[in-house]
Amino acid sequence: MARSRTLAHVPLLGRAHAPAGALINVLLRAGIVLMSVDAIVNGSDPRFAGKSLGPRDVIISFGFAMVFPLFWKLRYRKREWSEYPWWYDDLYLSIFFVDMLGNSLNLYNLWLEWDHIPHSHGPGALAVVLAGAFGFPILTGVGLATLLHVVLEIQEFYGDVLLGTHNVRDLQDQMNDLLSGVIGVIGYGVVWWRWSFMRRKRARPIRRENV
Repeated sequence: MARSRTLAHVPLLGRAHAPAGALINVLLRAGIVLMSVDAIVNGSDPRFAGKSLGPRDVIISFGFAMVFPLFWKLRYRKREWSEYPWWYDDLYLSIFFVDMLGNSLNLYNLWLEWDHIPHSHGPGALAVVLAGAFGFPILTGVGLATLLHVVLEIQEFYGDVLLGTHNVRDLQDQMNDLLSGVIGVIGYGVVWWRWSFMRRKRARPIRRENV
């Protein structure tokens, strides 16, 4: 509780709509675009070879990266939040940034354990975003994030089978990815549940009018 009250008094961190969050947002989006360009221009580089990252990164940069602001606008339309929740969008963007950073710095090849970081951070961060920015119960966020992670793993497996890419090393690697995701959503979910400061900054669930 003391830690939560202290953080709440820090202007750049204590508000979900803080201007610092907007600056970080710009940097994250710029980084994602630059890493996408790197993957496209240097597609034959050992860092990217066999992963078909160019098209995927373009979809991330101009598709998935825009899902949060689009969903937020459609869901709320200023009924609950009139200001944009920059920090939650930053957390959402960090899911893609961490994954793409691993490819750009060749961490997936040089440090095999790196794979556990994006596979745990991604589902965990998404669960918190769903709970904090959109008002879902944390268990709902955990369930949806886990489901999407499983779908991603299925896509990577069948992408290797049907398209000849090389995103999955072996069955153990895929099981470790799924285990990392479970650990991530549980860990982030517990932090959300225990940290009252974060819960106070969450969006309220949409109030439905009776017809």
